[in-house]
Amino acid sequence: MADSDARPARRHRHGNRPPAVVNRLILAVLRSRRLHGLLDGQLCEVRYRAADGRSVSLPVLYAAAEEQYVVLVGDASDKRWWRHFRRPAEVQLCRGGRCRAGLGRVVSPDDPAFGPAAQAYARRHGVLVGLDDRLLVVDLPAAASA
Repeated sequence: MADSDARPARRHRHGNRPPAVVNRLILAVLRSRRLHGLLDGQLCEVRYRAADGRSVSLPVLYAAAEEQYVVLVGDASDKRWWRHFRRPAEVQLCRGGRCRAGLGRVVSPDDPAFGPAAQAYARRHGVLVGLDDRLLVVDLPAAASA
């Protein structure tokens, strides 16, 4: 292969995208009363309603920073779900058997929120967030008297 044909190496932090059946299994564990504790420290469920009206539920790695959760959209160019949050949108974040409503938005490197969010994620997971990455930041209202 000629040098001009060589493709640059890609950064895959978490491997390739898992099959849908794996995501369904992870969601089942996260929703289980008995088993959710096995994954709650690392994973949570993100739920939202897509523009076409269908419900979307995804297991994601997260980092918590007070009333804010940060999700790295690894290999963002290969995924579509995060584009729903290019403008702030309602989202539910579920962990520990409890769902909380919040507002999610994607932050890119030129957003002032990117630095602190990237640092929180890097501290939690030991993964450097690159300038070509996107972060979903979910702001949850402070736990109020409900």
